Amino acid sequence: MSSQRIKKKRKKRMRSYRKTKLFLWAFAMAGLVLGLGLLGWFGMRGNWRLARVGVIYMLVSGVLFGIRGVLAHLDDERKRRRELRSSPRLSS
Repeated sequence: MSSQRIKKKRKKRMRSYRKTKLFLWAFAMAGLVLGLGLLGWFGMRGNWRLARVGVIYMLVSGVLFGIRGVLAHLDDERKRRRELRSSPRLSS
């Protein structure tokens, strides 16, 4: 019976990276604020070993911002290609 079923052609649907970009932005901002706070707090107290943990948080935050930027670029390219395909062609 399953061999007689007609398989519907599934349309490949590409989703936007909007939710992922928002998630990455939230974690990157939290890491940046936490890193600056740790760096300031332990830097003023002179405990430079723990202040380096703040620097590490800030570096990880920078990587997350970079990944977010790449996803934004990929999403813009995909939107541009979709608009080019859907726009009517001018015949000359």
